[in-house]
Amino acid sequence: MVTNATPQKRPLRFKIGVGLLVLCALIYLGVLIVLFLPLTAAGKAATIGGMVVAAETCTLLGVAGIGKEAVQAIKARMGLKKRKRDRVDGQAPTTK
Repeated sequence: MVTNATPQKRPLRFKIGVGLLVLCALIYLGVLIVLFLPLTAAGKAATIGGMVVAAETCTLLGVAGIGKEAVQAIKARMGLKKRKRDRVDGQAPTTK
C-alpha cells in the first residue's frame, strides 16, 4: 500500500534560522581571513571581537528560529546526548 507522502513545508522562521546558522559558520571562517589582513594588532582584535559577537548572536537567533525539536534532533544525530545526573536532586554524590 503506497501513501501519498508530500514533503512537509517548513515555515519561514525555520528557513531563516537555518540561514543564520550557516551565516554563523561563515563568520567564524571569516575570522581566519582577518588574521592575514594588513591591519594593526588593535584593528585585528577589534574586528575579530566584533565578528565573534556577531557569530554568537546569529547562533542564538538561529537556534531560536529552528526550534527546540530541531536542535534536539541535530544533537542526537551528532551524538551529543544530555548528560545524566547521578542523583535525582541534581547534586553529585560525595566521594569516599
